[in-house]
Amino acid sequence: MHSRLVASSNFLLFLCRTIALAGILASCAKNGFDPSKITQRPRIFIEGAAPVPIIDEYDVTGVRLSSFSDIFNSDPNARIYGVWIGVDRRAAMTLQSETTKNIGRNLNLVVNGSVIGIHPIEKTVSSGFIPFIFTRKLSEEESVIFYQQLETSVLHLQLELLNQKN
Repeated sequence: MHSRLVASSNFLLFLCRTIALAGILASCAKNGFDPSKITQRPRIFIEGAAPVPIIDEYDVTGVRLSSFSDIFNSDPNARIYGVWIGVDRRAAMTLQSETTKNIGRNLNLVVNGSVIGIHPIEKTVSSGFIPFIFTRKLSEEESVIFYQQLETSVLHLQLELLNQKN
């Protein structure tokens, strides 16, 4: 009984969040996006290749903050932070093609002209989701602030794209 109650409350929480997000997106799309909230423009490049992004800011559909254990630090609580980047279907196909051809190289996550994250290409990325480890050690607080700015920017970039299509 308890597990069904927990599952039911988790579903209701998910449903409420989905409805709230849909409402925010609908009101933003109706009222227009806020270009002042686009402070981060993420682009993905193959390190050492032509200076042309394989994925630009309009291909990014979502971001998530992540952390990894710091294997070089004896403190069991030491963390290294990064972000997961999700891309649209077309960009996922490009990502799959480019990572197949460039195994052994790195993907660079460039935001506003600076490399802020890397992803070593060890195998083909076919899911459309890429984890990037930050290139410099950030505190948890700095990571959260950066992530929030990036998440807000991606939302408003998607709204800008939606407005351009309409």
